[in-house]
Amino acid sequence: MLDAKVWWPLFPLLLLLVIVCLTWALVIAVRGHADTRAKWLQLGAFACYVLAAVSAVASERGAVSANLHRPFSLATQLCLLLALVHHWKSPQRPLRWLNAAAWGGILADTALHVLMVRH
Repeated sequence: MLDAKVWWPLFPLLLLLVIVCLTWALVIAVRGHADTRAKWLQLGAFACYVLAAVSAVASERGAVSANLHRPFSLATQLCLLLALVHHWKSPQRPLRWLNAAAWGGILADTALHVLMVRH
C-alpha cells in the first residue's frame, strides 16, 4: 500500500502547494500593510524553503548529502511557526491561513517520507 511508485507523485504536489502558499503569503506581506517583522518572517520562510527544495533535488541526483535539506526545512518550519504566532491575533487572516497550509504541506511531506521508509 505504501509503495514508493504509487505515492511518489504526491511529493511534487506537496512541493507545489508549499511554494504557492509561501509565494502568495510573501506577496501579501510585501504589498499589503504587514509590519516589518511579518515581511522578514515571510521572506525567511520562503528563502529557507527554496534552499530546502533545491538541496533535496540535488540530493536525489547524488550531488550532495541526503541530509542537507533538513536544516533548511527546520528553519522554514521555525519561520512559519513564528509567523503563525505573530499573526495569531492580527487582522492578517490570509497570512495565517497560507502559513498554516504551507506548514501542513511540509509536515505531510515529512510524514509521507517516514511512512515510506518504515514500510
